[in-house]
Amino acid sequence: MASFIRLIEQFAIVLYAACLVGVIWSIRSAWLAWRERSSTLYSLERETAAARIGRAVLSGLAFVGLGAVIFFVASFVAPTLPTDEPPTSTPPGPLVTLTPTSTPVPTPTPETTATPEPSLNPTLIGVATTEPPTRQPTSIPLPSAQCPDPRVQISAPGNGQVFSSSFQVYGTANIENFGFYKFVLNGPATNSEERTTGEVVRTPVVNNYLGTLDLTILLEAPGTYRFSLVAVDNVGNEAPHCTISLQFLPPTPAPH
Repeated sequence: MASFIRLIEQFAIVLYAACLVGVIWSIRSAWLAWRERSSTLYSLERETAAARIGRAVLSGLAFVGLGAVIFFVASFVAPTLPTDEPPTSTPPGPLVTLTPTSTPVPTPTPETTATPEPSLNPTLIGVATTEPPTRQPTSIPLPSAQCPDPRVQISAPGNGQVFSSSFQVYGTANIENFGFYKFVLNGPATNSEERTTGEVVRTPVVNNYLGTLDLTILLEAPGTYRFSLVAVDNVGNEAPHCTISLQFLPPTPAPH
């Protein structure tokens, strides 16, 4: 059923033209029958002409009604259908895989029963045999996600995720009188100003793939960014933004 509605929306102009031709043909048939009825002297021919006038009027009304149905389906029903377009050829998978760095474990020194020789410099030996403590990275507190409108939501990535390469965005952008949606970034690479990134998308999305963010320029200015999904209706009004915080790291250099 959805594909049939999409077909009507796609060929609405052709269907409108066909209905207009049908209405013109019905008006012409009614006019010819009326002329014939006015010029004939026989009652049987007048009755036949009157029946033709009635059929032409009904035919014209049917074409008008058909055009109204096509207009309703193309303008009000089709825009509310969820999109069924599959994601791009980039295979879905984990957005980010972070490999923890293992802490080196010192090799225990085997015990010996021999009496240790007195050390000339015990301070230096103590320094050489003591492993330095492993420093843990300091976590940076991030503001919570702000997505007040259920029609504008980011389901992935999550708030506070860390990236060092391009990633895919999933969620929902399907407001009333939908016009388009876009991505907005605010961080070091944008001089702490909101800047649109990528192209606007003019197809509503419900719980599906929204787009891919290219980090080629952003990785030159790594740091914490505010990432927003913005949906705009067909007269330019923006719905409440869905905003999350993301951290971008410089790409890891390839091993030599």
